[in-house]
Amino acid sequence: MTDPLEPIRAEASRIEEDTLYSAKGHWEAAKPWEHRHLWLGIPTTVCAAAAGVSAFADHPVLSGALAIGVAVGSALVTFVNPSEHHRRHSEAGNAYKALNNDARIFRTVDCTLQADSGALTAKLNDLNQRRNDLNQSSPLIPRKAFEAARRGIEQGEATHRVDQPAHERSSAR
Repeated sequence: MTDPLEPIRAEASRIEEDTLYSAKGHWEAAKPWEHRHLWLGIPTTVCAAAAGVSAFADHPVLSGALAIGVAVGSALVTFVNPSEHHRRHSEAGNAYKALNNDARIFRTVDCTLQADSGALTAKLNDLNQRRNDLNQSSPLIPRKAFEAARRGIEQGEATHRVDQPAHERSSAR
């Protein structure tokens, strides 16, 4: 006889896998935005300080050129808004990881301890709705970030020690 909860567990596993890749993909996508903010912000700040010093030192051409550099740097920071991209991808990654954890606990604990398929189906539908909402509200993951996330997952970056076979756990110490 087949396990009547197997379709519920299988769908929870799909949510787990999907949200794991999405979480890692968003975290990978957030990384370069954090650095871009610094790459744009630091030179702009240095140019602003140098423009002020050169104006007081009576170097109008240099202070004018630096002021143009400050204007360009400030416009880029405003237009590209790397801090916002970093924040959105980081928050999406965290939200997907929270859903991933909830789906794993649902599959491994709730589906084991509870036999009421109606209640389990309702909870699975809630998990699925959360995933759908995140998919709608999250920024797109660039292909390069997705590839980096997939490589990391395949190399075991997202695997907990308890989930490894016993012979691998003992040799990992």
